[in-house]
Amino acid sequence: MKWWGRRRPRDRAREWEALFSPEALRRAWQVVRRKGATPGLDRMTIRQFERNLDKNLAQLRQELMGGTYEPLPVQRVLVPKPGGGLRPLAIWTLRDRVAQRVVHDHLVPILEPHFLDCSYGFRPGRSVADAVQAVIEARDAGRRWVVDADIEDCFGSLDRQRLVKQARAWIPEPVVVGLIEKWLRARVYNPARGQPATAAASQGGVITPLLANLYLHSFDVQVTKGVSYGTLVRFADDFVILCRRRWEAETALAAARQALGRLRLRLNPHKTRLVHFDQGFKFLGVFFLRSEHFYL
Repeated sequence: MKWWGRRRPRDRAREWEALFSPEALRRAWQVVRRKGATPGLDRMTIRQFERNLDKNLAQLRQELMGGTYEPLPVQRVLVPKPGGGLRPLAIWTLRDRVAQRVVHDHLVPILEPHFLDCSYGFRPGRSVADAVQAVIEARDAGRRWVVDADIEDCFGSLDRQRLVKQARAWIPEPVVVGLIEKWLRARVYNPARGQPATAAASQGGVITPLLANLYLHSFDVQVTKGVSYGTLVRFADDFVILCRRRWEAETALAAARQALGRLRLRLNPHKTRLVHFDQGFKFLGVFFLRSEHFYL
């Protein structure tokens, strides 16, 4: 059976035409070009890709439409984290970034209505400033005990099977789910010892933040329902839960740990703590102290 699943030829043709129209591919290319990109394994630069843009996009469309598309291996590089340590980053080729952007843009209006207001990262119309404002409003409402937390190796730890299962439940087109599976299974060209040999949902992919929000949606649901006395503010893998009393924050921390455990994720023990606004804490590049906040 082909990767697009059991679909009637006429249904598949309609899906392909809507998803991979020349206009959609060109819009995707414009976004990829504007954001800039390090060449992937094929060493194709933005300037080189654009020299034969029509041909390159037509070739990509033919592969996507014909079900023969296969992502090229990704290169993994280690980049320094602001707080110390190294973060693995996947470098995809331009053609694969364009393909991911097409699917990303198609999925945003499908997935966005499901996501909760507590999620702020990598969502249209939402920003760090909005998340900071949510923290300020909770503080001013008297919620001054804080669970200041970070999910350990979040992107690298997303369970592939669970993510695909969630995608199948929410995404109506098997062709799209098939592409997501291909990207998750894409081979890493230079895997380090002890590191996964497949790209999975590693950072660097155009579609990775959207998939992470999809995966973490159940965490948002469990925490907001189970900790009704607290305010959850999550930006990708960083989050805070703001409560009125210390015991509420302690209970919220336990609930967050349990919710992550169900997703096969865990809190970073070095970046997770209970703190009061009087002590101060940093979240999303902002330092909160008593009734003030300072951008770092």
